[in-house]
Amino acid sequence: MFFAIAVAPLAGCSIFSSRVDVLLIGDSIMNQAGDFVLAQLRKDQALDDVKVRKEAVNGSGLLTPNIYNWQVKAEDLVKQTTPKIVVVLFIGNYSDTDLFVGSDGRQIPNTYQDDFFAAWKLQAVKLTKMLEANGSRVDWVLPPPLNGSEGDRREKLMRETYVALAREDPGVGLIDGRQALGGPNGEFTWKLPDIAGREQVIRQADSVHLTDAGGQLLARKIALDISRPLIELRRQASNA
Repeated sequence: MFFAIAVAPLAGCSIFSSRVDVLLIGDSIMNQAGDFVLAQLRKDQALDDVKVRKEAVNGSGLLTPNIYNWQVKAEDLVKQTTPKIVVVLFIGNYSDTDLFVGSDGRQIPNTYQDDFFAAWKLQAVKLTKMLEANGSRVDWVLPPPLNGSEGDRREKLMRETYVALAREDPGVGLIDGRQALGGPNGEFTWKLPDIAGREQVIRQADSVHLTDAGGQLLARKIALDISRPLIELRRQASNA
């Protein structure tokens, strides 16, 4: 497996405020990128007062409700913060023992086969519909490249899952982690120019998690993709 179980406390910015413009939710990859999104968004003069909150939990996924139930927690968060945009980033499951139980009562192993991705998509659709029903635009982050043939297989199938979700729900946005952290052809790479143009290591030694340089690159891509829709949503709200 790529991932060890490591449940982290909630982390965020604008912790003591309730209403925000952007809510970031996800796993450890969001934890490593999310703290940099606020600064990237505020580079746009129209967003110099933007409010962002990050709630990302290491060790969590869409099929780990006993570790962290995102269907319940995300609904609480979106009702509390009323964000205009919710950015969601999950790249996989993190437990080989606490397995998800499908509607037929059968456990689904974390082998990333057809049954896994079918269940993952159902949970992703459920989460998306709930967030939209509470008035938020939803943007899913397509996973960045993963190392090796098995990592490549999983990343491609997870990408296809989110692309299919967006195809069925045209209101959903997609943010391409491969464009942010991939090599010239979208492939896995250890090093890239950072946001200042200096070549840096962007992945930690496990090849999955991000260094600060990698987190900043992914945050820049998130901010770039949501800034225009966010400006328009804020304009509509001010004119209402």
